[in-house]
Amino acid sequence: MKDTYEKFAFDYDEYGSFFGDEKPFFEKLFKKHGINTVLDCACGTGRHLYMFSEMGLNVSGSDYSEAMLEVAKSNLEKQGLKIPLCQCDFRFLEQKHTATFDAVVCLTTALPHLHTDTDLVTALKSMKNRLNKGGLLVVTQGNPCFTSSSPVIQVMANKRDFSRIFIREHDGRLQTLHVLDLFHSDSRTESNQYAIVLRILIGDDYRRLLSEAGFNDINIYGDLAMNEYTEKSQLLIAVARCTE
Repeated sequence: MKDTYEKFAFDYDEYGSFFGDEKPFFEKLFKKHGINTVLDCACGTGRHLYMFSEMGLNVSGSDYSEAMLEVAKSNLEKQGLKIPLCQCDFRFLEQKHTATFDAVVCLTTALPHLHTDTDLVTALKSMKNRLNKGGLLVVTQGNPCFTSSSPVIQVMANKRDFSRIFIREHDGRLQTLHVLDLFHSDSRTESNQYAIVLRILIGDDYRRLLSEAGFNDINIYGDLAMNEYTEKSQLLIAVARCTE
């Protein structure tokens, strides 16, 4: 796979969280299931690693993008944290991760970067194989049913010195997110453009793919309050276990 974040990584954090305050959701979920060790297999710039560390969990991180890992390392060091990080394709976690974990997370619309059922099931099986018995997999993404009906052009950030604009297009199977970053300060005046192509996955897709990967306890939520997922939900949160 191409690293689409090779340049974007260094400005990725300009506008904060995609999904709001996720900490109460994970505190409730992880307490219920007795989670102590977590692998974030698409850790990006390290925001969730920091959050899980604040929760007192033993965390490790990996990401496909070397650039994202460089930013994550810097972000975590600024907080005085030394969290194990490595470059790894989440289809093949066993190549870098020999340990198993109470939970594996793949957050913020990372999984839909894979476009075929074969790759998606391979990734989900790899995540399952890194779980302790009865361990928890958590996947989060924006709901494509919601985003496809929202404005095609969205202003995601509009600060005094920085603006970010999303332009979305989709063909029913794939959604392309065009990102336009505009810098307008004394020190930066450039504009940068990125195109991120995502597989459109809804609740039924997750149930099917997770079942194919060997999970048999699957819940799909539509928000951080754990309300039932519908096509009108802004989020899609899949929580799965293998209990057999």
